[in-house]
Amino acid sequence: MICVTISDYGLDDCRKSLKKCEKLRKKYPDLIAEIRLDLCGLSKAQLKNIFSQTQIPLIATCRKRGSAEYIEALSAGASYLDINLMTFKKFSQNDKELILRKETKLILSFHDFTATPSLELLSQIYTEAVNEGADIVKIATTANSDEDIEKIFALYKLQRNGKLGKIVPLEAFPMGNEFKYTRLASYNIGAPFLYCALRKKSVVAPGMFVIDELENLFPEFCARGDVDIPASKSIAQRAIIAAILAKGTSEFHNFTHCWDIDSAVAVAKQLSPKVYNDKGTLVVSGGYTLSDQQTQISLFPTMLTSIPSIGNSATIFVGESGLLSRLCIPILAQYGESVTITGEGSLLDRHMFGCKEAMEDLGATCVLTAQETLPAIVCGPIKGGEITLSGKKGSQFISGLLMALPLCKKNSTLIVENPTSVPYIQLTIDVIKKFGIEVNSRSEENRLIFEIPGKQKYKPAEFTFEGDWSSAANFVTIGAIFGDILLKGLNLTSHQADKKIIEVVRNSGAIVERKPKGIRVKRGHLSPFEVDVTNCPDLLPCLSVMAAFAEGTSHISGVARLKNKESDRPLIMTQILGKMGVEIELDGDTLHITGISLARRILENKMLKGGHFCASSDHRVAMALKIASIGCKGGLTIDNTDCIDKSFPEFLAIFNRICTKG
Repeated sequence: MICVTISDYGLDDCRKSLKKCEKLRKKYPDLIAEIRLDLCGLSKAQLKNIFSQTQIPLIATCRKRGSAEYIEALSAGASYLDINLMTFKKFSQNDKELILRKETKLILSFHDFTATPSLELLSQIYTEAVNEGADIVKIATTANSDEDIEKIFALYKLQRNGKLGKIVPLEAFPMGNEFKYTRLASYNIGAPFLYCALRKKSVVAPGMFVIDELENLFPEFCARGDVDIPASKSIAQRAIIAAILAKGTSEFHNFTHCWDIDSAVAVAKQLSPKVYNDKGTLVVSGGYTLSDQQTQISLFPTMLTSIPSIGNSATIFVGESGLLSRLCIPILAQYGESVTITGEGSLLDRHMFGCKEAMEDLGATCVLTAQETLPAIVCGPIKGGEITLSGKKGSQFISGLLMALPLCKKNSTLIVENPTSVPYIQLTIDVIKKFGIEVNSRSEENRLIFEIPGKQKYKPAEFTFEGDWSSAANFVTIGAIFGDILLKGLNLTSHQADKKIIEVVRNSGAIVERKPKGIRVKRGHLSPFEVDVTNCPDLLPCLSVMAAFAEGTSHISGVARLKNKESDRPLIMTQILGKMGVEIELDGDTLHITGISLARRILENKMLKGGHFCASSDHRVAMALKIASIGCKGGLTIDNTDCIDKSFPEFLAIFNRICTKG
C-alpha cells in the first residue's frame, strides 16, 4: 500500500492534505495516510475530527510520546497505531491490553538515525516486537555502506524463512538519499507500505519518496500468473529410446511436443512398428532383442526399404538434438549393421568428443565426418568389458553407453574420470531402471565407476513425464526478478540438474514457496551470487540475465565447456549483456557480471538498453533475451525466435500472457 505521511501543522492544512489523498485513491485504490500527531499540533477535538471525517485508513504516529495520545487516536478510529517499541514496553499493562484488544493494527517500530545495527540485534528487535503483540514490525535504520543494506535484506530472508519465529509483516528499510532505492526494493519484496510525502517540504525522513515520483516507480515491469511446465525433454528422449529396446508396449503420460522430443519420436517411428500420441499419452511398441549369435537385422522391420541410406548404410535422423545423437551412436551400434546417424543445423558443427575412440575400444566402428562431427557411421555390436572415459566434455555419450552396455553379452565396467553434468547421468540411470535395467554405481575420488551386468533385457514401462526444469528455469528467473509466478508440474526431488535454479534464486534473495498447486517464485532484492554450472550448463543464459539485476558482482563458473552448445553461449551472453550496458567479463572458465537491482534501475533510470539482438539460433539464448526484454528501455527485438521451439514451443505464448512488458 502507498502510505502518505501527513505532517502539516494545524487542522486546516491536515484536512487539505487528506482531501488530496482522497483524490489520489482513484489512482492508488489502497492508499492510506499516516498522521504524525507529534508534528501536526492537533488538539483532542481536532484529532477526533481528523480521524472521523475521512474514509481513508489512517495510521496514528506519535514519536517519543506516552500512551495518552495513542489511546485518544484509538478511540477516534485510527486503523493503525505506530508506536516505538521501547515506548510501548513502558506502557502500563492496562494500556497495552486496551490497545491489543481493539481491531486497530499495532505497528511496533524501531529507528536508528545514525547507523544500522548488527543482524543479530535487528533479529532481536523483530522478535521482541512480535512478542509484544505487533501486527507489523517496522525497522528504519541509517545505511552507511553496502554491508548495511545487506543486513536489512538478510533480515527479510530470515523472517520469511521462519528463522525468527512467528512471521508477521516486516517493514524494514535504510534511511538516506543515497540508498533511496532500498525503500522500493523492500516494498517489492513484501513490506506492507511504501511511505511518501505529498510535497518535498513534507518529507520527514531522508530518502522518503514524494508522491509525484511514483509515476516513474511503477512502470509495467510485472510478470504474474500460473505456468504449466512441459514434459522434461531430457527424460522423454531417454525414455523413448529405451522403449524402442523393450519388448512390448510402453506408455508415457504428460507427453508434450518440442523439436527435440519430436526428433526422438521420429527415431522411434523409424525403428518401431507402432508409435502414436493418444491425447497426451505417447505409446511406443518396441520388442527388439539381440540374438545370442548375432544381431538380427529383422529388428529393423522396415529400415532397409523405408529409411534413406548413405551407401549401404541405413540413416537415422536425430534433428538438432545433441543428446539424441550421442544416445543413438552406441545404442544403434548394438544392432550389428552399418547405420548412419545424422542431423541438422548447429548439431552438424558440434564435436562428438570421445565417441569414436570409445566405440573402437568396445569393438565397434565409428566413422565421423572430419573425425569429430556428424554424420557418424556406426557398426557393432559393442562387446562390453572395461572402458575408461573422460567426462570433461559432457555426459551425453556416457548416458548412451549406460543404455547400450546392458545389452552386451558380457558384463561391463564403465569408469568416468573428471565427470561433469553428473545429475544427467543419474537421470539416465533413473529412467532405465524403470525399464528393468540394473546399473550399480560408486564414486572414488574424482571419478565415477559403473558396474553393468550384461545380457539384460529392457521391459516395457508406463510412467508420467515430470516437468522440465530447464524450461522452468526461464520463468523461475522472471519471477525472481520481475514478478510472482506459480510453476506447475515440477518435481522438487527430481535428478534434473537444472533444479539447481531454485537454490540459486532463493539464496540470492527471491521468495520461493512450495504451494499445493506448485512452486511460487516471487521477486526479491537480489544479492550477487556465485554458482558453478558445470553440472547444469543450460542455466547459464538465464542466470546471466539474473546477475544483471543482482546488486553487486556475481560469478558464474564452469562456462568454458558451453562453447560446444547450439552457440558459444559464454561469448554470446557476454556480447549481448555488454551491448545492454551491463558490466560483464568473460575470464576463461568464469563470467563476472556486475549487476544493479531492479529497484535501483527503476529509481535511477538505469534499465537495460534495448535494441536489435541476434540469438545465434540458440533456443536458450533467445529465451534469455525475452527475459531481459522485460527490464529494457527502448524496446528489444530478436532476429529469430523460431529456435525456441527446439525445447519450449509454448514459451512465447506463456511469456506474452504473464508479462505486461516485453
